[in-house]
Amino acid sequence: MAEYKLFDGDTPYVSTPEFHAHRERAPHLEQPAHQGRLNTAHAFIIEALQAHAARKPGSDDVTLSDLGCGDGGLLQTLRGVVGLTAWGYDFQPSNQAGWRERAVAAYLRDVLNPENYGLSDIVLGDISVTTEVLEHVANPHGAVRWIGQHSRYLVASSPWNETPESHDECHCWAWDQDGYRALIEQGGFTVLRHETVGQFQIVLAEQTGAKSCTSS
Repeated sequence: MAEYKLFDGDTPYVSTPEFHAHRERAPHLEQPAHQGRLNTAHAFIIEALQAHAARKPGSDDVTLSDLGCGDGGLLQTLRGVVGLTAWGYDFQPSNQAGWRERAVAAYLRDVLNPENYGLSDIVLGDISVTTEVLEHVANPHGAVRWIGQHSRYLVASSPWNETPESHDECHCWAWDQDGYRALIEQGGFTVLRHETVGQFQIVLAEQTGAKSCTSS
């Protein structure tokens, strides 16, 4: 099992709004390298939607929050899904153009900063999504635990093959598959699905309240 911290100190610059303030929009939905992992994430979301709806038949729509939604590509694939109300958050200003073009609901918020966890205008859904996000934040362990306090399901993805010697310079953390499972489970989740697509690993997990000895 491997987990790598790729920075010194507590808050790497690459995890801050200041670093992302002038970065260009990345339209992952249209980029072939990302389409496979987005398709798998979409399928996992539908699986979670169906399971949650079956648990509470006749209830209101299942809700989904895409935390670090980028330019809204995954949210676009969910438009029109019956029984699902979805929205996203991201702190990179250039992504707002994508939200308008894709006609998705998203908000400019530093949603995975622990200082903002209690803000009333940040709402998490029955399903939360963190695709290609956890490797960018200063404290992914705390982020997963916070999500586990509010969401029944988590769909997450990150690279599975990065190391301290070979990784994206914008990433703060890296995990192999066992390390990623441990990250998700320490938030009280049980991993239901864990697949790899190219360089990405994608997880569907359900909150069970299970305890773990993993800490940060």
